[in-house]
Amino acid sequence: MSEQVNNSAIKVAKGVRETVNQDGAVLLDIEQGLCFSLNPVGTRIWEMIKDGRSVDEIADALEEEFRLPRTQLLTDISDFVNQLENMRLVGNQTSPSDRRGLLSRLLGRRRAIP
Repeated sequence: MSEQVNNSAIKVAKGVRETVNQDGAVLLDIEQGLCFSLNPVGTRIWEMIKDGRSVDEIADALEEEFRLPRTQLLTDISDFVNQLENMRLVGNQTSPSDRRGLLSRLLGRRRAIP
């Protein structure tokens, strides 16, 4: 992950719901109809993502909590966030084409540029 991404808050996808217990968490993506499980450390990272923390801020918290080398933490957190992005559980907001009205999306029509 780049320095800019490390300092940016990560956004949870709109359709993701979760339930958390002492063993970790289960994430449900209602838009994809898929379910994912997280271990306790993954759940801790997920909670910080939901709180709007950046990768650097998450690394700060985990470094204090687990006393691990920062470089290892940054690599592990970045890998975890990349996996979440690949599963579309976190990432960018909807694209401009997704914001068009339902009828426009169904018909695939776009406004002509004069």
